[in-house]
Amino acid sequence: MMDWGFFLFAIVSTLSLAGGGLLLLVGYIGTVPAAFSFGWKTGLPVLLLPVIGPVWFALSRGPEFRRPAIQLVVGLVLVGIATALIVGVAPMYAEKFVAEMIEAEKNR
Repeated sequence: MMDWGFFLFAIVSTLSLAGGGLLLLVGYIGTVPAAFSFGWKTGLPVLLLPVIGPVWFALSRGPEFRRPAIQLVVGLVLVGIATALIVGVAPMYAEKFVAEMIEAEKNR
């Protein structure tokens, strides 16, 4: 029997993780090379400080880097949602599935 709650959990966590990861990657591609065009003093912190460095750079450069800033922030939020779902909800489903397997084995 299909467990629709688990199906919904799997879809939402997978899509938010994939979408967030993609937005983070696109945001990095938009900011890291541009940061190095402003010199090593700007580019190195952006490269070495994950998420914080590119967001700082994009927000400090004004409207021309608004899109990468939004991509980085939304990507981080989506990855956070996926992480919260996986850490918070997945153990409940794991316990449920193990209990079902034990019950099925007893009835065997």
